[in-house]
Amino acid sequence: MNGRGFTLVQMMISLSLAALLLGAFVTVHGRTRQATARMESLVAVQDAAVQAMAYVAEDLRQAGYGGLGGGASIDGVTGPGDPVVIPVAGDCGPNFAVALDRPVGGRNGVYDLACPPRGVAGPGADVLVLRRLAGRLSLPEAGRLQAGQSLDGGALFIGSPPTGAVEVRDVVTSVYYVARASAESPPSLRRKTLVKGPRMLDEEIAPGVADFQIQFGVDLDGTVPRGADAYVHPDDPRVRQSGVRVVAVRVWLLTEELAPPGTVAPVVAAYADRPAWPSSARRSRHLLVRTFHLPNSDTLP
Repeated sequence: MNGRGFTLVQMMISLSLAALLLGAFVTVHGRTRQATARMESLVAVQDAAVQAMAYVAEDLRQAGYGGLGGGASIDGVTGPGDPVVIPVAGDCGPNFAVALDRPVGGRNGVYDLACPPRGVAGPGADVLVLRRLAGRLSLPEAGRLQAGQSLDGGALFIGSPPTGAVEVRDVVTSVYYVARASAESPPSLRRKTLVKGPRMLDEEIAPGVADFQIQFGVDLDGTVPRGADAYVHPDDPRVRQSGVRVVAVRVWLLTEELAPPGTVAPVVAAYADRPAWPSSARRSRHLLVRTFHLPNSDTLP
């Protein structure tokens, strides 16, 4: 071993090599962190889409459930043209919450309900309306809109069930839509739901939902087994034709959020009646589509 130590040249070479190695490490580490951040952002929008879809799916699978005799046979079930017998605070139209004979409905690309959205409704986003009775039995509860039923019929009530009722179930009415709290805030999927009061409560379901689109699978010929002969938008006149039943609902959820530098959201091809979404820098984006058969479609009016 040379006891004189390192020469100045050797020291400079060693320091240069160390600097190069440190620089390479810092570069690789920085790129790894950026890649990880971009991946985490993508996973976040995917998770948001799955979470939002789960909420909608739970309601869709029970849409139209009417208890013992079916929702349409319950006294007190009325339409928009009938006098309001059971008032609901913040209702979305005359008798909107009690129209159990209209278990599935919606709006195509517009929010025009009488109950205002929370903030600014998403432009071009659809609205999904679902009505049913709760799957679980309940006890009569003051201020809660409920249905009391027996094999001979049933009636809507608040407080005291009708005479002879053997089952009591809560009335469930839900409205799904997209809105922003303000022009600058991110969009979210929201739900108006019937709660104790009775009143319509507005709540956030999943943040980051930029678009919500639906189509109804309609049975046009009534053949058995029932199946969707066409998928149509909520404002399609066939949805309201006599004898036509909604047997399925197709749902699109587009989630989006601000992402780390270097992230580029790819183009999303046209879907439903929406044009393609262009590529966007510093955005993570995910489109999720699911089709749900309505288990209670055979009992829907």
